[in-house]
Amino acid sequence: MDKEQSNVNKHMRSAPQREQKTLKSSVSQISNKELWWKGKNRTIGKLLLPLIMAFTLTTQARDFQMSALDISIWLQPDGSMIVQEDREFTFQGSYSEVYRTFPLDGQARFDDFSVYEDGRPYARDESGEPGTFWVVDKRDERELQLFFSARDTTRTFSIRFTARGAVQGYEDAALLYYQLISDEWTKPIHDIRASITPPAGLDPGETAHWVHGSLEATSRITGDGTIEVELGRLPARQYLEIRALYPPGLFEGLPVQSGYIIPPTREEAEALVEEANRLRQEEMERRERRKQRHAAGRPVAMLMSLLIVGFWIWLFRTYRKRPQLSQEAVASSGLPEKDRPALVNYLLNSSFLNGNALVATMFHLAYRGFFKIREEGKEVKVLGFSPKISNNILELDRSFWEENKSSLLPYEAILMEFFFERLLGKVDRLPMRKLSQHRHKTHGFFSKWKKAVAGEAKKKEWFDQGSKRGRNIGLIAGFLSFLLMIGLSAVLGPWLLLPAGVALAALLASFFIYQRTEEGELRYRQWKSLKQYLRRHQFESRMQDLEAETVNEYLIYGLALGLGPKYFKRLSRSMESAGHTHYIPWIILYQSSMGDFSKTINQVITSTGSAMSSATGAGGGGTMGGGGGAASGGGGAR
Repeated sequence: MDKEQSNVNKHMRSAPQREQKTLKSSVSQISNKELWWKGKNRTIGKLLLPLIMAFTLTTQARDFQMSALDISIWLQPDGSMIVQEDREFTFQGSYSEVYRTFPLDGQARFDDFSVYEDGRPYARDESGEPGTFWVVDKRDERELQLFFSARDTTRTFSIRFTARGAVQGYEDAALLYYQLISDEWTKPIHDIRASITPPAGLDPGETAHWVHGSLEATSRITGDGTIEVELGRLPARQYLEIRALYPPGLFEGLPVQSGYIIPPTREEAEALVEEANRLRQEEMERRERRKQRHAAGRPVAMLMSLLIVGFWIWLFRTYRKRPQLSQEAVASSGLPEKDRPALVNYLLNSSFLNGNALVATMFHLAYRGFFKIREEGKEVKVLGFSPKISNNILELDRSFWEENKSSLLPYEAILMEFFFERLLGKVDRLPMRKLSQHRHKTHGFFSKWKKAVAGEAKKKEWFDQGSKRGRNIGLIAGFLSFLLMIGLSAVLGPWLLLPAGVALAALLASFFIYQRTEEGELRYRQWKSLKQYLRRHQFESRMQDLEAETVNEYLIYGLALGLGPKYFKRLSRSMESAGHTHYIPWIILYQSSMGDFSKTINQVITSTGSAMSSATGAGGGGTMGGGGGAASGGGGAR
């Protein structure tokens, strides 16, 4: 008797879930009282933010799996089937409903529904209360709805129903052709077992069966003629179906159609069996070839790893030449030399620029008299509070700009033209919030501006061009080697991931080939020394003796050096205690308080920086094919 293996797919249709938009909040140097600056609505939003984020994370974490399925089918003398599906759901998050759909326009018809859980029957009730179920007829399907309450747990629901029409009677045999699992399920199903019991015991050889849908499915016939099917996992959107031939007299109440079913059924099934055997043989051959390739992959991986390491060592020795200083970099509390802030930022970040370079350049231009930074604000009463709502404005001195254009470096001229002639047209007042409101223009400007700064910095000859060439070679070679090894790992096996990792490490290490010249190294160490001096707040003890020029430079270059909000707060306090509040006339506060001074600086840095920064039977074998069985519907959880 022919016995085949078949694989079926179960489709689990997840109920639609609403898209959740995550909320990001960036709060920089703002006290609780300052939360009112943006007005009542913004304040309420910030108060509700933790609840919204908690809800969003909870919703995003919701998921479920079909961890087991046991189908029991008892064939009846009239050809109908009593079906019981024990479906085990594993829930992650909160769920309250499981639904199961049945087609209304297919070969089979479904009715007489009942639901159980741990032997306890669910009541048929449309209230939707936990422990009830309801049946709803829709356009082309009947939906069985089970109501419960579950969170982060595993539950097993037993659904029992009667199916009519899956068994057809012919003159020479009765044919059962039924999808145990239809392709309407959108999630994989694990640990599948099914049994089909005939209405009466059968002798060996009286029935034949085939399982379609998966080459991995196994089946057998027991002594009384019961067909048992097992499958470890059925992918989503696939089906698993049974086709069986029974003696014609087994179903006494089943109408008999004219014609014979055994010849065409066997012919089709034998073709599927032959195809399945061919596919299995090809799979075995593929596995053997893969095994041989993987065995060859190990020595190849070792050789490639050694070649990559050897190449990088050669590259490192050839291009990485550390400068020998003819003089030591002496630590000093003063500026090493009056390099412009953006160039200092370029030097200390190994030729990369960040938003601090732009803001420091703005401060430097304001210090030199091209414009002023004015804080404008007002107080509003909200729920008994009087918060200050402020905005920072750049006020241009156009006549001074016209007279002193020749003193501007190219990238400084680009910044002035963008702020006061291109962003909003020709203006003398620029609200800082406009940078964020015109992000597209701002991003384009920032890219052009960084290139201009890099062009000016190259004139300084702070970086060795030979080491730059070596760095670029290392980056390109490391990237290409990484891609090549990843590609080869698909052919020669996971051993090739070893040289892929070595290539990635070489790529990252190539950044260290880039070196400064003797002049660049000397200047770098001097600026680094000043950064450490300012970071440790060693200037505070002698703040009383500092000149206005030095105080302004500590502010501007502290930003270019990458010092953060704590530094500006400490600097402003030191200025106030030393009586130097008048030293920085280019920043005009809404209220004359040095306590607000560091907040205003941080607001300018935050608003400008954020605008720039926003610049993945005893063994029948299953066959593929089939797909003509009576459809059984799908389902899911919500």
